[in-house]
This record gives sequence, structure tokens and C-alpha cells, in this order.
Amino acid sequence: MNNNGISNEVLITLGCFSECWDNNNKPETIKLIQYFLQKGNQIQLSTKKEIKTEEFCQLKNLIQYLGQLVVFVSSASIRQWNTIERGTDAPNKRFNTFELSRQLDIPTVLYMKPVLKGITIKDIDLYKEVISKYDIKDVVVGSIFGEQPSQETVHFSDKGLLFYNPVSDESQIKRELMATGNVRVFSRSTQVTQYYKNKSKNIER
Repeated sequence: MNNNGISNEVLITLGCFSECWDNNNKPETIKLIQYFLQKGNQIQLSTKKEIKTEEFCQLKNLIQYLGQLVVFVSSASIRQWNTIERGTDAPNKRFNTFELSRQLDIPTVLYMKPVLKGITIKDIDLYKEVISKYDIKDVVVGSIFGEQPSQETVHFSDKGLLFYNPVSDESQIKRELMATGNVRVFSRSTQVTQYYKNKSKNIER
């Protein structure tokens, strides 16, 4: 595989617009992770599927620094998942992925994205239970992508055609989660990866 001049400072993002951990894509996703881990790149992987701990055991051995591989478990709704997120793993199965953090020390993030107005917020108490059950440290409360122009462009969209379109529920969800005092709450996945990158650099000093 040729990296086509990709610097090891480039963040590699997998699963942003498609499911990278389904049966068809998983083998190629694993190859990409192996390749870029060995190159030293930081990788973020977003999924609505269950990642089993044993599937990441060999990848763990390739990780060169804390947070080089960060997994985001995506969920926009718990009660209505089968209507809104058809074809995905049920939340109780999907959330087993958080064992990656406990067993392999791979940062695993609750990715509440996109926040759907009047839907995601109804499950806030259920999300708090998940956070407590799996001792989750990081949560992203993220905006939906849309074509309606806003102040913030989705940085990887083509020619600025996608924008972040936040809904009012996001602020309330963030306030409630931060009030628990147990989690770090972010707005963007890149804020999480940067947090771990900085933390890793501080550890090396």
C-alpha cells in the first residue's frame, strides 16, 4: 500500500459517512488501521456496530502512544434506534464496545451524534446509565451535518457544501452531562483526538 505522501501527522478518519465495521468493510478497515498505526498516524474510528475486544487484541500491539487509536461508539437515540438507525447493532450490543477502554486501554468515546431535536434528549437518563455502567470518560455531543449555511463548515466537505447545523437540545444535553462531574464533554471528535495527542506528548516529557 502506498501512502501517497500522507504525513504521519495527518489524522486518519474511518467510518464518518459509512459503516466501516460491517462484515463487508471490516477486513479492509483492519488493514487500514494496521497500516496507519505502524506509520504513526493517529486514527479515529466511528461505528454503530459492536467491536469485540478480541478483534482489537492484535491492533493493540501496534499502538505506539496513548490515543493513537480512538474509537467512537455512535448513537443518536436509544429507544428509537431501530427506526432511526436501521441496520445497526442494537444499543445494548453496540455499547459492549466500551470494553475496549477497560480491557485494552483504547480510548472509547460515546458519540452522541447527530443530536436529533426532540429525540436524543429524551434518552438523556439512559445515556447517563450507560456512562456509569461502562465508566465512560469522554462524550461527544455533536451537531448534524446539513446544507443550510452556518458559521461552521464541515472541514472535510467538498468546497464547503456541508455545515454543522446545531439544535437547541445540544446545550441542555451538555449541561446535564457536565453536571455529573464524571465525564469530559466535547462538541467535535477532533477535540477528543487532540486531547489525547496532547496528553500523550505530556506523558513523554
